[in-house]
Amino acid sequence: MNSSSSNDLIPFQCLDPTDPGLDIVLYIFCFFYYSIGLFLHGSILRMIFFTDRTTLKDNSFFQIYAMDSIMVGVSGQTFNVCSPFQSIFLISVELFFNRLFLFISPFCPIVGPFFWDTSIIMKLVYLILHHSRFSKSVAQIIMVLNRMSCVLAPSNYDRLWRIFTPVSRVLVVILPFGGTWNLIISRVFGQSIRGGFSINYKRAVQWVSAALSMFQSIYISTALFFTIICTSITVYKLYILPDRIKTAERALCITSFFTSLTFLFVAGTQLTFLYCTTCNRDFLFIFQSFAFDTFTVGSAVILIASNKNLRTSLFSKKDDGSKRIVTVTPISK
Repeated sequence: MNSSSSNDLIPFQCLDPTDPGLDIVLYIFCFFYYSIGLFLHGSILRMIFFTDRTTLKDNSFFQIYAMDSIMVGVSGQTFNVCSPFQSIFLISVELFFNRLFLFISPFCPIVGPFFWDTSIIMKLVYLILHHSRFSKSVAQIIMVLNRMSCVLAPSNYDRLWRIFTPVSRVLVVILPFGGTWNLIISRVFGQSIRGGFSINYKRAVQWVSAALSMFQSIYISTALFFTIICTSITVYKLYILPDRIKTAERALCITSFFTSLTFLFVAGTQLTFLYCTTCNRDFLFIFQSFAFDTFTVGSAVILIASNKNLRTSLFSKKDDGSKRIVTVTPISK
């Protein structure tokens, strides 16, 4: 697990927890909503792979949902489920590593010394976490462009995104390296916070503009600009469309709107973390993490909440082996 000599150790002293009772409550709260996220993402995988595969795999609504993922999961007419897999992985990392060692202070003196040395596990956790967050910003831009185009040009929507989807998937994977390149070549280490510990990094390149928080703010600010413009156009266009607009467009509007709200929350906390020099950094660190949780968990919650047929498929009981069918109205041409 560790790869450097004893001369490279970066020890940290575990602090006395300021409010251990509150920390435990916070972890229980995280456990509660992360469990919901795991259940919903797992249920979506089950519906796609097994119970409703023939109905869901080619539906444009689920292609749009995939664009709101950490890794875009559409290739041509095939729905690829790397997004729920990625979300499940991220939730598991947060639940059983980051939040566990941050909020459950008795683990700090026991586990902390294992991370004084250079740790491959800690490097991978920190790198994947931030690469996924950058991917979220890129995917958010693609998502709102996708949803705006489906109401502005519904007749050309499928043809347009059949061409652009493979490109967008590459962009979601590659563009985040523009923000994480310095992290890749830098050393990560554990640091004490509250009564537990978290992960930080020592920049290999010391430019002010090369800070991870600065790159995140650039990506998030760019995505925020696209979100405000594209979502406003989408909502307005859906409002003025005639009554022929049916279920898929309304579900699309609801999903797009609430996903954009969660992104506004993320953007606000990130910009506050960067520019508020007088704020409590430990509090902002934790609050920012909760904001990003709305993205990780929220995508599945919004998808299920905005579609009645999916909820029926998810929560209904099987009747003596009978087959359940989910119907999602296709986008009007």
